[in-house]
Amino acid sequence: MGGTDLRIFHGLKRFSEDLNFILKEPDEGFSFAPYTESLEETLGTFGIDFKVEAVERRTHRNIREGVVKAGTRELYLKFYSDDQAKDIYPTQLSKIKMEVDIDPAEGARFEKKFKTKPYGYVLTSCDMPTMFAGKIHDILCRPWANRFKGRDLYDYIFYLNNDVPYNLAFLDSKMKRTVPDLKKDLTHSDVIELLNRRFEEIDYASAIDDVINFIGTEEYNSVRIWCPEMFEQISASLRSC
Repeated sequence: MGGTDLRIFHGLKRFSEDLNFILKEPDEGFSFAPYTESLEETLGTFGIDFKVEAVERRTHRNIREGVVKAGTRELYLKFYSDDQAKDIYPTQLSKIKMEVDIDPAEGARFEKKFKTKPYGYVLTSCDMPTMFAGKIHDILCRPWANRFKGRDLYDYIFYLNNDVPYNLAFLDSKMKRTVPDLKKDLTHSDVIELLNRRFEEIDYASAIDDVINFIGTEEYNSVRIWCPEMFEQISASLRSC
């Protein structure tokens, strides 16, 4: 689930810096270790020499991690000339983080998806309403640190523009795990109220600075108009399922 799924299967015009997964059922013993060898072999068939490592630690968010990494200079030389790689340090690494939620919230819905490029494959994905619910949860609950993730707002607009409802049951379950004081079942009106309150708090200049690193130049103007009034207005079309 997440931005990479949206880009490959639904046409989202931004890149993601990691890969996010969710288990169908809780599994305390889940590990990336059994998958590292097959991942390396598959990447190797494309001439890309990545090393896959399982990160055997469990975060407070019940997330298990894996890392796919390779020497950046060696990667560039697979596709570009020496001149384009000359400023890359020999020790510089390119990394893709993989995260798996091993104790997922209840209410997620799944679907099979098929692709024929670069070769034929089938995978199981969360449906779009479930992913939208996860994105709303990110907007409401993701720690800000020093910069709000503008990618969350960009994806939020994408879901609205594609008339995708959000999975209220999944969002309610995730919110109750994140906000222990939340005892009542969330209603759609509650979600709108929480979002509007959040939209008033966001540092939009910071959010824009975040997202422009992941979108094409043709998308820049569309993010320059972000403000609380805009998000409150477009959220009038938000609906649940």
